[in-house]
Amino acid sequence: MKRLYTWFLENIRAYSLIIPHDTVILGFSGGKDSVTLFLLLKELKKDIPFDLMAAYFNHGLRKDADAEEKWVRAFCENQGVELVVGAKNVGQFKKETGLNLEHAASLSRYQFFQEISSRYTNAKVATAHTRSDLTETFFIKLFRGSGLQGLSAIASKKGNNIIRPLLLFSQGAILSFIQRNSIEFYQDPTNREDLFLRNRIRHHLVPEIEKIEPDIDNHIFQTVSIIQEEYDYFSETAGAILDQHLILGEILPLHILEEYHLAMQRHVIREYIRLLKGNLLNIGFAHIEAVRTRAQSMRGLAIPGLELKFHKGYIFPAGLTVPGYCYRVDGPGALEIKETRQKLHVREIHSFQKPWNNHEIIIPTDLAVFPLTVRNPQREDKYVKINSTVKQKVFEMIRASGIPAEMRNLRPVVLNGDGRIIWAAGSPASEPFKVENKNDKNLLKIALLPLSSPLPGAKLLKKFDQNFCLVGTVLPQS
Repeated sequence: MKRLYTWFLENIRAYSLIIPHDTVILGFSGGKDSVTLFLLLKELKKDIPFDLMAAYFNHGLRKDADAEEKWVRAFCENQGVELVVGAKNVGQFKKETGLNLEHAASLSRYQFFQEISSRYTNAKVATAHTRSDLTETFFIKLFRGSGLQGLSAIASKKGNNIIRPLLLFSQGAILSFIQRNSIEFYQDPTNREDLFLRNRIRHHLVPEIEKIEPDIDNHIFQTVSIIQEEYDYFSETAGAILDQHLILGEILPLHILEEYHLAMQRHVIREYIRLLKGNLLNIGFAHIEAVRTRAQSMRGLAIPGLELKFHKGYIFPAGLTVPGYCYRVDGPGALEIKETRQKLHVREIHSFQKPWNNHEIIIPTDLAVFPLTVRNPQREDKYVKINSTVKQKVFEMIRASGIPAEMRNLRPVVLNGDGRIIWAAGSPASEPFKVENKNDKNLLKIALLPLSSPLPGAKLLKKFDQNFCLVGTVLPQS
């Protein structure tokens, strides 16, 4: 064990896979890989103080499932390590979700592990995947046409609490360790069958490849490491794009996608789906492409676990609603509109500055009667816009600007203290509140901004969504 353990310890320390006072939950099946990891982790406790327990999940798929569970229980008891056992009808779960059997079993197992780990502080789930498992998974994903996410599916760390300490070892190294030390393990009879794609790759494809390239495991490990880093970069960048441009955390303006390379468009859509759905279960390349290519020509699209609507240049989940609201403004200052994640600034200025879009207006101070009212638009709202003679319905103004009906409440209406409408955000101000004298020193500036915007006195780069409110980099005013 000494040589294998030395490499194992160095790897654990190099990547901080386990640190003092962690609780490590070993996904234990009784097979040669998990037995090897079990013994290495027990040895590791001599060098790093941490708590070790085992978790066994009975999928109920094999005739020998109960015999395997009995063997696992006896092994853990003999080793003096606590064991937690879980079970699930994976066959039924497969039917309910439409997943393939391997994916359904894997998802069920990881849900079990996560449920256990949630009970502990500093918990980590250790799985016994080897470098050879990574090779097999790589080919499985390759055959299924996976992108970066699928091809980087096995990494030393997954998320915040899943670790795979055996990835530095091949199956040959594990088998040699087992034989050299005469270690018993439970042999799953299905491992010798060609029923599953993984077994066919293991028994037939990999041996043929090794005749051409004996070091294939290490080469694929290097490739997957590169892919993982690139996938992480794309995902983080896509997340930052969504953070910057999503409206209400759910509405994606389509013009944002057009600013980026095709590859980034796909990553943004993937992260958008993950954000709305909570996961990417059953989401494949075809679903990503359907959203990307059909959003301009269709009214909506149902994908696994999520229904999206496409309307007037926006993507949003079906059932989206922006609640009504009504606020009182007693004087100049900033008001947060929580329902729309916007803020309204009212401030005094002493020289006329022509508004550079319809998300801000200038009115004479002496025409303002406080308290003002800020509320969502209503069907009866209508007024005459500046430089017009026709009274228009606010709803018609919003509709003409291309705002889907579900988002009308994102356009607040500002009313004067005497009940007259001063302004519907996104449209020009009301004609009665027009500044007649550009030399007037007593003016009010009313502006609608996103919550992330600075206090008045800062300047915003002119990068914005014309239909809603300013977004972009904040620069100090010179």
